[in-house]
Amino acid sequence: MKHKLNISILFLTTALISGGCNKVLDKNNLSAVGPDQVWTDVNMANAYLNQVYSDNMPGNPSGSANGTDEGVPYQKQTDSWMRGTATFDSRSSFGTYNSVRNINILLEKISQASFAETEKNKIKGQALFWRAWAYHRMVSDHGGVPLILEAQQPTSDLTQLQKPRNKTSECVTQILKDLDEAIALLPDAFTDADYGRVDKGVAMAFKGRVLLFYASPLFNGLGGVASWTKAFNANKAAKEFLDARGKGLYSPFSKIWDDEMNKEVVMVRRFNYPQATYFQGGLMPLNWSKDDVGYDRPSLELVNAFPMKDGSAWEAQARSYDTLFRNRDDRFYANIYYNGAPNQYLKGMRDDKSFLWTYFTSISNYNGATGLEGAHNQVTSDPLWSNSSFYRIKAIDKNIDKGTVYNAAVDWIEIRYAEVLMNYGECANETGNTAAAVDVLKQIRARAGVMPGGAGNYGITAATQADIRAAYQKERFVEFSFEGKRMSDLRRWKMFGYLRSLPQRHGIAVLLKPGQADVSPMSDINTVWDRFTSTVITTDAVDIAIKDQYYIYGIPKSILDKNPLLKQNNNWGGDFDPLQ
Repeated sequence: MKHKLNISILFLTTALISGGCNKVLDKNNLSAVGPDQVWTDVNMANAYLNQVYSDNMPGNPSGSANGTDEGVPYQKQTDSWMRGTATFDSRSSFGTYNSVRNINILLEKISQASFAETEKNKIKGQALFWRAWAYHRMVSDHGGVPLILEAQQPTSDLTQLQKPRNKTSECVTQILKDLDEAIALLPDAFTDADYGRVDKGVAMAFKGRVLLFYASPLFNGLGGVASWTKAFNANKAAKEFLDARGKGLYSPFSKIWDDEMNKEVVMVRRFNYPQATYFQGGLMPLNWSKDDVGYDRPSLELVNAFPMKDGSAWEAQARSYDTLFRNRDDRFYANIYYNGAPNQYLKGMRDDKSFLWTYFTSISNYNGATGLEGAHNQVTSDPLWSNSSFYRIKAIDKNIDKGTVYNAAVDWIEIRYAEVLMNYGECANETGNTAAAVDVLKQIRARAGVMPGGAGNYGITAATQADIRAAYQKERFVEFSFEGKRMSDLRRWKMFGYLRSLPQRHGIAVLLKPGQADVSPMSDINTVWDRFTSTVITTDAVDIAIKDQYYIYGIPKSILDKNPLLKQNNNWGGDFDPLQ
């Protein structure tokens, strides 16, 4: 039986917003509980904290790949960012202040709580972590924001609540301060019913992620606030702490999301049926899905990035359709579904005794307004097929079908040990320790089933700092595909020029050769591959024109209008420098 931190909602008063603890549910006449009473009982205080988790804890990302080079846009619906037509109104993280206010109330009240100090410290440590999380979300998007560290009192005079923006460096300094205080207060681990709460290892790992982000070229260390040395030390400390707690890379890669609570899990949002589930239909082929379609269809750019089993690059192969799916590393088969792949990763496929076939029997237009135009095969009848011919496998709930797509219950691992390890390795490279950096890449590839080769280098040929940096960029693309990390990486590395150079995302059109009969539902693709031809196709409506201006998002007009003390970023025509 799985014990999970349940992030369910229970309304007590405007001050006590949520609950998830059975002891809270045992209280009499909950509607009569007053705000001050929340802080007299540890269970009610934890119930308040649960709302903070609900507001901030990420879940399984769906569709994030469509806006990066990981995935192709649905039916060529290239978004405004890739078209270069986004404005400062196109994105806002400022709604996060609602959560900041709840956290500040908790931090103010918890010191007055009348229960044990050890319990108060655990709650305070978690709250400080989530405040750092909330501010990082806003600051990483927009640069410096007003630092509000006390619970603001409601007032009809809104000018009393308005504050100017703090420098980005000041905000990051506060984020790190909150994390250091959280690390000092949090327990080494939570167990049993509390498994999934933020513990010391989570806070240390997140501190490493934060420092890595601001040390990277986009913010370039903010004058030393987030130097590469600080980032290296933080990630090294997180790695060593997690090592001592028995964390590590879990094998095989394909089971990381199936075998819950394995040693790779660092930060996790737990789900279980029926108390805590989510919709996953949009990630699945339409004939086994419901109501939604078109999310996270892998691009050919991602498919090509996976190494071969011997560690060599796909680009170095004599490429043809049959070699596309042969002898790739284990991550390829755990992430990518290709035409006829012998992997029944969906319950509907198992029930239908079929694989997923993406080929066409005829194609009249390879570059139609919404994608390929022609006759899709009827072995797998799919009226809204993947434009790239590929589908995502990672973190799909293998037990749901068309009737239960709203009941996905696969835990979402927000921070894996692999991320901590690769953050450490990237920082090692940037601080001159190339040997440690290469060793990390070897560990990642060894877990992915790559053969060591005669030289024992797992196909890694990079030796200089610049080449190792490029190797990390490509390895993270593969290792963390569909985990919602790609745009953050592209921004911090300032790689929008690479996106423009594509100049579109691509897929393949798989076509049955003339005179060939349809395959059977469970044909072995390895024996029928020669019935098909393939053609590389573009999948965007227009060439990618994402602007360097978009590395740091602007402040929406509605936010500026509410607070005249705010200044717009200078990359959006204002006076505020988000790089200071």
